[in-house]
Amino acid sequence: MLMVSVIIPYYNSERTIIRAIESVATQTFIDFEIILVDDGSNDNTHTIVDDYIKKHEKINFKHYYQENAGPSEARNLGISKSYAAYIAFLDSDDSWVSNKLEIQMKLMAENKIDLLGSNINIVKTNGRIIRKYFAKSQLEYISFYQLLFKHYFCTSSVVIRKKVLGDIGGFPEKQKYAEDTLLFARITRKYKSAVSKDFLVNTYKPLFGESGLSGNLKETNRYVLKNIKTLRKENIHSSPKIGYVFYVLALIFSQIRYFRKIAISLLRKVLK
Repeated sequence: MLMVSVIIPYYNSERTIIRAIESVATQTFIDFEIILVDDGSNDNTHTIVDDYIKKHEKINFKHYYQENAGPSEARNLGISKSYAAYIAFLDSDDSWVSNKLEIQMKLMAENKIDLLGSNINIVKTNGRIIRKYFAKSQLEYISFYQLLFKHYFCTSSVVIRKKVLGDIGGFPEKQKYAEDTLLFARITRKYKSAVSKDFLVNTYKPLFGESGLSGNLKETNRYVLKNIKTLRKENIHSSPKIGYVFYVLALIFSQIRYFRKIAISLLRKVLK
């Protein structure tokens, strides 16, 4: 049985897709398959991917197409086509460092972790790297309550035990904003989750307020608040519970983070 299925959804990613694929193809850990899902692209990305696959026959590739439906459905399609014990995700405009899977698979096996993320590098256009810390200790375990107040998991950094995804139900479909944070909260509520201090992912734009879906701060915030409300409704069949006071604090704190992100985004534009 394969150890890792790497799922790369993409939409109009002709300028970045090869960088993403190459960062997986050159991993020091080699027991993986790469599942690419075209989310209804109308540029040349699908052809670029097909050409790459033809030239690299020794790599275990799968390549699928769907009508544009958003990242949740694209990732869930990839999950449904996977055969490995673990699932890793990579966005088409990000890349991995060469030993990402080797480090994470060792940590997951040694510590019986179900969801594992890492710190990341934010690579500026001039090549300067800003290190984004989600964990400062070698392995920081993340509780469900912590996740209500801080986003610890970058999607391109996570590896998840596939059985966990089967139990939780995958990404919430029809939700294009904060869909990953809802899934990770549901997992952390029930399963052992952690972040390592290793910097294993390169992302080439700010984490919010720049472009793509993450650039729409208003919609993202609306779904962050909706996620908190959804998680509280799930008290009926999930533990730990979200009490009323904790619920109100989480909503207030989310609004504070929203206004902080607006201020940072405006400052970023002024300083350009």
